[in-house]
Amino acid sequence: SLKGAGVGVAVIDSGIAAAPEFDTRIIAFYDFTQGGIATSPYDDYGHGTHVAGLIGANGSTSNGQFAGVAPAVRLIGLKALDEKGGGYTSTVIAAIEFAIANKQALGIDIINLSLGHPIFESATTDPLVRAVENAVAAGIVVVCSAGNFGMNPDTGVVGYAGITSPGNARSAITFGASNTQNTVTRSDDTVADFSSRGPTWYDGYAKPDLVAPGDRMVSVGARLSWLTTGYPELRVTMRNYRFLRLSGTSMAAAVGSGVAALVIQSHRYYQPGAPLTPNAAKAILQFTAISMNKPDGTKYDALTQGTGEVNAAGAITLAAALDLSLIHISEPTRPY
Repeated sequence: SLKGAGVGVAVIDSGIAAAPEFDTRIIAFYDFTQGGIATSPYDDYGHGTHVAGLIGANGSTSNGQFAGVAPAVRLIGLKALDEKGGGYTSTVIAAIEFAIANKQALGIDIINLSLGHPIFESATTDPLVRAVENAVAAGIVVVCSAGNFGMNPDTGVVGYAGITSPGNARSAITFGASNTQNTVTRSDDTVADFSSRGPTWYDGYAKPDLVAPGDRMVSVGARLSWLTTGYPELRVTMRNYRFLRLSGTSMAAAVGSGVAALVIQSHRYYQPGAPLTPNAAKAILQFTAISMNKPDGTKYDALTQGTGEVNAAGAITLAAALDLSLIHISEPTRPY
């Protein structure tokens, strides 16, 4: 019965196209590629719409087949990437700072960051990481993608230390990508070769925190966007509506944001006494994750899968039972 109702997710990406799958739930849209102006929702690249669909599409145009994880969430579109999926770090930071400043006014509970750049400096000084840490300190759950640098494209060899920024933010919930093999059982799930492994450059942090489905995920396609028009092989058509099939830790982060929304709703409903802090939400998702095995039966290491594959049912159940009013939880003091 949980669908994410009352939970607000800010999608900092290439935008969100107005589509039947989002009905009236895109409650605000600001374009930071144009200085942060308020505009009608749009997405000229298509990535953000796909991400938003995995988080909260209602499935109305696909008979429910391509519904998002939390189909009743409120969506706040913060466009920071351009029509080709590129952008400036400063633009993303501006969007994060806007989300912090307008957390109460817009009801922002989660920020989804399905984006990243190579790590050039320590997380203690990286401006993008610091913006993420500030958002978490303000009470916002921040979900990041781990990056798609898990495999050498020339040799096909899987390697380590490919985590991107801001996935190296300690307080963020960083998702790698799993491959479900298009089955409903977990027993054959694997970690996608492209999914970035830890540790992080400079600091040696253990990332990702966990993994979620991110291989060949079908979600809403933004009509006339760069991805929809330029890559016909990615299109999936149903009932005259167009969807896209994309892979990446961007998709895994979106699934993770959807699950986080259900966790927040569950805790609010069953435990209204004390709000769920971002660190508690992260702990719930990591604690309930299910450890994964390789095809040969041996376990994936922690720098590949984190604590395991996201377990929505387990996380929702634990959130419903966790009474935070009985204990004192303090956020850690940050050295910067």
